Amino acid sequence: MTTHGQSSSQHLAEARELLEELKAVTQGPDGEPQTKATAAAAHAILVLAEQVAVVRVLLAGDAASRRTDAQPAQHP
Repeated sequence: MTTHGQSSSQHLAEARELLEELKAVTQGPDGEPQTKATAAAAHAILVLAEQVAVVRVLLAGDAASRRTDAQPAQHP
């Protein structure tokens, strides 16, 4: 799971960098409306993907905590 999480995080970071690079093309009066709309949609999807990633981390932590709590205490 760690590998998948690291991969997802890397992909999200790369997508964020790409959107930052596109700002020069999409911002200002010279930006084409279709390009601006596409960049805005991509940004919205990226934000949603980042929120889903955070929820997955929280759920995984909660599940791990429940497993730890459910295990009986071992006596030496």
